[in-house]
Amino acid sequence: MAAPCSGPSRAPSPAETTAYGFARDEAATRATTVEAARSSSASSASAVWIRERVLAGDRIMGFGHAVYRTEDPRSRMLKEIARRFGGPRVDFAIKVERRVEEVLAELKPGRELHINVEFHAGVVMELCGLPREMFTPTFACARVVGGWSANIPEQAVDGKIIRPDARYVGPSPEPVPEA
Repeated sequence: MAAPCSGPSRAPSPAETTAYGFARDEAATRATTVEAARSSSASSASAVWIRERVLAGDRIMGFGHAVYRTEDPRSRMLKEIARRFGGPRVDFAIKVERRVEEVLAELKPGRELHINVEFHAGVVMELCGLPREMFTPTFACARVVGGWSANIPEQAVDGKIIRPDARYVGPSPEPVPEA
Protein backbone atom coordinates (compact mmCIF):
# COMPACT_ATOMS: atom_id res chain seq x y z
CA MET A 1 0.00 0.00 0.00
CA ALA A 2 1.21 3.48 -0.78
CA ALA A 3 2.41 5.59 2.11
CA PRO A 4 0.47 8.84 2.46
CA CYS A 5 2.56 11.94 2.14
CA SER A 6 1.93 15.59 1.64
CA GLY A 7 3.95 18.59 0.73
CA PRO A 8 3.54 22.16 -0.38
CA SER A 9 1.70 22.68 -3.67
CA ARG A 10 3.07 26.22 -3.88
CA ALA A 11 6.10 28.12 -2.70
CA PRO A 12 5.94 28.74 1.06
CA SER A 13 5.52 32.24 2.41
CA PRO A 14 8.40 33.75 4.40
CA ALA A 15 6.51 33.07 7.65
CA GLU A 16 5.95 29.43 6.67
CA THR A 17 9.59 28.83 5.84
CA THR A 18 10.61 29.45 9.43
CA ALA A 19 7.57 27.70 10.91
CA TYR A 20 8.03 24.54 8.85
CA GLY A 21 11.82 24.49 8.88
CA PHE A 22 12.69 24.71 5.20
CA ALA A 23 16.46 24.18 5.10
CA ARG A 24 17.31 27.18 2.94
CA ASP A 25 15.62 29.68 5.20
CA GLU A 26 17.00 28.00 8.31
CA ALA A 27 20.47 28.31 6.88
CA ALA A 28 19.93 31.91 5.80
CA THR A 29 18.44 32.77 9.19
CA ARG A 30 21.34 31.09 10.92
CA ALA A 31 23.89 32.96 8.82
CA THR A 32 22.02 36.20 9.46
CA THR A 33 22.07 35.43 13.19
CA VAL A 34 25.83 34.99 13.04
CA GLU A 35 26.29 38.22 11.09
CA ALA A 36 24.04 40.17 13.45
CA ALA A 37 25.94 38.88 16.45
CA ARG A 38 29.24 39.63 14.69
CA SER A 39 28.17 43.24 14.15
CA SER A 40 28.09 43.56 17.94
CA SER A 41 31.80 43.66 18.61
CA ALA A 42 31.50 43.09 22.34
CA SER A 43 30.74 39.59 23.57
CA SER A 44 28.16 40.97 25.99
CA ALA A 45 26.38 42.81 23.15
CA SER A 46 25.98 39.56 21.20
CA ALA A 47 24.64 37.87 24.35
CA VAL A 48 22.08 40.69 24.67
CA TRP A 49 21.03 40.21 21.03
CA ILE A 50 20.67 36.42 21.48
CA ARG A 51 18.79 36.90 24.78
CA GLU A 52 16.35 39.34 23.10
CA ARG A 53 15.62 36.81 20.33
CA VAL A 54 14.99 33.96 22.78
CA LEU A 55 12.81 36.08 25.11
CA ALA A 56 10.81 37.21 22.07
CA GLY A 57 10.03 33.52 21.42
CA ASP A 58 12.28 33.26 18.37
CA ARG A 59 14.26 30.13 17.71
CA ILE A 60 17.96 30.41 17.20
CA MET A 61 18.42 28.35 14.05
CA GLY A 62 21.15 25.77 14.30
CA PHE A 63 20.37 24.95 17.94
CA GLY A 64 18.12 22.26 19.38
CA HIS A 65 16.95 19.03 17.78
CA ALA A 66 13.82 16.90 17.98
CA VAL A 67 15.83 13.73 18.71
CA TYR A 68 19.29 14.63 20.01
CA ARG A 69 19.38 15.96 23.57
CA THR A 70 23.11 16.50 23.40
CA GLU A 71 25.23 17.93 20.63
CA ASP A 72 24.08 16.52 17.28
CA PRO A 73 26.84 14.03 16.36
CA ARG A 74 26.70 15.14 12.72
CA SER A 75 27.53 18.68 13.80
CA ARG A 76 30.81 17.48 15.32
CA MET A 77 31.92 16.25 11.89
CA LEU A 78 30.89 19.49 10.17
CA LYS A 79 32.54 21.58 12.87
CA GLU A 80 35.80 19.70 12.24
CA ILE A 81 35.47 20.31 8.49
CA ALA A 82 34.90 24.01 9.18
CA ARG A 83 37.97 24.08 11.45
CA ARG A 84 40.06 22.64 8.62
CA PHE A 85 38.93 25.56 6.43
CA GLY A 86 39.91 27.89 9.26
CA GLY A 87 39.70 31.63 9.20
CA PRO A 88 37.83 34.37 11.02
CA ARG A 89 34.37 33.12 9.93
CA VAL A 90 34.98 29.73 11.56
CA ASP A 91 36.54 31.22 14.70
CA PHE A 92 33.59 33.53 15.06
CA ALA A 93 31.02 30.76 14.44
CA ILE A 94 32.57 28.70 17.23
CA LYS A 95 32.38 31.69 19.59
CA VAL A 96 28.73 32.25 18.63
CA GLU A 97 28.01 28.57 19.25
CA ARG A 98 29.40 28.79 22.78
CA ARG A 99 27.59 32.06 23.53
CA VAL A 100 24.21 30.80 22.25
CA GLU A 101 24.49 27.58 24.25
CA GLU A 102 25.32 29.61 27.39
CA VAL A 103 22.32 31.91 26.91
CA LEU A 104 19.97 29.01 26.09
CA ALA A 105 21.12 27.13 29.21
CA GLU A 106 20.44 30.24 31.29
CA LEU A 107 17.04 31.12 29.81
CA LYS A 108 15.72 27.59 29.26
CA PRO A 109 17.02 25.53 32.19
CA GLY A 110 16.31 21.86 31.91
CA ARG A 111 15.99 22.01 28.12
CA GLU A 112 18.92 20.47 26.31
CA LEU A 113 19.33 22.89 23.40
CA HIS A 114 22.69 22.20 21.85
CA ILE A 115 24.13 22.80 18.41
CA ASN A 116 22.61 20.78 15.58
CA VAL A 117 23.81 19.90 12.11
CA GLU A 118 22.33 23.03 10.54
CA PHE A 119 24.67 25.54 12.20
CA HIS A 120 28.00 24.31 10.87
CA ALA A 121 26.40 23.05 7.66
CA GLY A 122 25.65 26.67 6.77
CA VAL A 123 29.19 27.74 7.67
CA VAL A 124 30.74 24.95 5.58
CA MET A 125 28.44 25.61 2.60
CA GLU A 126 29.35 29.30 2.67
CA LEU A 127 33.06 28.51 2.94
CA CYS A 128 32.70 26.23 -0.09
CA GLY A 129 31.31 29.22 -2.00
CA LEU A 130 27.77 27.87 -2.23
CA PRO A 131 25.24 30.70 -2.59
CA ARG A 132 22.53 30.72 0.07
CA GLU A 133 19.82 30.12 -2.53
CA MET A 134 21.48 26.75 -3.20
CA PHE A 135 21.34 25.56 0.43
CA THR A 136 17.91 23.92 0.06
CA PRO A 137 18.58 22.26 -3.31
CA THR A 138 21.87 20.92 -1.93
CA PHE A 139 20.07 19.57 1.14
CA ALA A 140 17.37 17.98 -1.06
CA CYS A 141 19.94 16.32 -3.33
CA ALA A 142 21.77 14.91 -0.33
CA ARG A 143 18.51 13.46 1.01
CA VAL A 144 17.68 11.87 -2.34
CA VAL A 145 21.14 10.35 -2.76
CA GLY A 146 21.16 9.19 0.86
CA GLY A 147 17.76 7.57 0.40
CA TRP A 148 18.89 5.80 -2.72
CA SER A 149 22.05 4.64 -0.97
CA ALA A 150 19.98 3.17 1.86
CA ASN A 151 18.24 0.93 -0.70
CA ILE A 152 21.49 -0.57 -2.04
CA PRO A 153 21.93 -3.25 0.66
CA GLU A 154 18.25 -4.21 0.34
CA GLN A 155 18.52 -4.47 -3.43
CA ALA A 156 21.72 -6.53 -3.16
CA VAL A 157 19.85 -9.24 -1.23
CA ASP A 158 17.55 -10.28 -4.08
CA GLY A 159 18.79 -8.23 -7.02
CA LYS A 160 15.46 -6.48 -7.51
CA ILE A 161 15.20 -2.75 -7.93
CA ILE A 162 13.22 -1.15 -5.14
CA ARG A 163 10.55 1.19 -6.40
CA PRO A 164 9.21 3.21 -3.49
CA ASP A 165 5.50 3.85 -3.65
CA ALA A 166 3.79 6.91 -2.27
CA ARG A 167 0.35 8.45 -2.42
CA TYR A 168 0.07 12.24 -2.22
CA VAL A 169 -2.67 13.32 0.21
CA GLY A 170 -2.00 17.05 0.34
CA PRO A 171 -4.08 19.86 -1.15
CA SER A 172 -4.76 19.90 -4.87
CA PRO A 173 -2.05 21.77 -6.74
CA GLU A 174 -2.85 25.20 -8.10
CA PRO A 175 -2.81 25.48 -11.88
CA VAL A 176 0.41 26.78 -13.41
CA PRO A 177 -0.16 30.25 -14.90
CA GLU A 178 0.38 30.69 -18.61
CA ALA A 179 3.59 32.55 -19.46
